Amino acid sequence: MEPQKKNKPNSLVLILFALIILMVIIYFILVLFFPTVFDLMNTGELQPVPDK
Repeated sequence: MEPQKKNKPNSLVLILFALIILMVIIYFILVLFFPTVFDLMNTGELQPVPDK
């Protein structure tokens, strides 16, 4: 009986997954230390339409 081969994901998939996790961690660090930067960002809130 041969030993079963482990099904390993592609290295590109691992790199992309690690980058996504890293970006989320960096986002929370930035929000923690620089909250004013994210307060000034446009979040697409609804604004009243001026009457013509």
